[in-house]
Amino acid sequence: MELFRSNTAALAQPRNSSIINQTGPWSQVMIGLLVPFVIYLVLAGLEASYNMLHRLKMNRTELLPITYSTEEKSYTINQNPNSPNSSSIYLSDNERSGPEFSYSFFLMVHPSAFRQEKGLNHIFHKGSPRQYPLLGPGVYMRSDTNILRVYMNTYGTWNKYTEIDNFPIGKWVHVALVCRSTHMEIYINGNLKKRLGFEGSLPYQNYQDIMAFRQDRVTLPKTVRSLEDEDSFDIFGVMKGMLSRLYYFNYALSYSEITMLMNEGPSTEIAGAQGGVMPQYLQDSWWTSQ
Repeated sequence: MELFRSNTAALAQPRNSSIINQTGPWSQVMIGLLVPFVIYLVLAGLEASYNMLHRLKMNRTELLPITYSTEEKSYTINQNPNSPNSSSIYLSDNERSGPEFSYSFFLMVHPSAFRQEKGLNHIFHKGSPRQYPLLGPGVYMRSDTNILRVYMNTYGTWNKYTEIDNFPIGKWVHVALVCRSTHMEIYINGNLKKRLGFEGSLPYQNYQDIMAFRQDRVTLPKTVRSLEDEDSFDIFGVMKGMLSRLYYFNYALSYSEITMLMNEGPSTEIAGAQGGVMPQYLQDSWWTSQ
């Protein structure tokens, strides 16, 4: 009877107890290897994020760093490096893939910004005071509908542009222009919307000033070279709305960098506003997923 009880007790012991004892050291070894690896990945990720943020801050030129009403006044950002008040940008140089640069900004288009006549409303451009022919780049809103037009001169033609249909109205929208040697990419809220190909030519980078919110009325005759019948370069003045955080980079932004800039949101400080703070109703509506 005692023998039966002892055998029963032996059978009742967990069968995996010996397995646990055998595998315990291996588990400890694996944990000992895994924990440092996880810590390394976390630290590497933090370092990469820090380096990216540092690169963004060190390599950007803040052209219009806060929020501006486009109708209040025009701005000319001096590009003369000898001027004490200049915010000179550095053109792309010796990039392995060719010339590169990027612009990043937030744009809010007012619902009353449109009219019946087909033309363009100015947002900003780098180039000639009369806007033609130097547009490197040039950013406009169509006057008759919510279509964003982006120009980029090439060595082949001044009249190289693409359009972004159905641009959101009454909401803050992040826009990134990423220029490479063969094309320009236009990102809306972090999504690639258009790619403007240069058709074998190169982007033409000029040394002129950057101008924002021009009030000038400009009309080019159809006899202007490379201005086709279906094109229009009638400028009716400035687009009604707001612009925030216009930055320049002398390299092509990565997708992660565009996302990081977008997540900053527009500045809550408004130029010329009493108290200098953006109204709450505009702060709440800065993001749109459209």
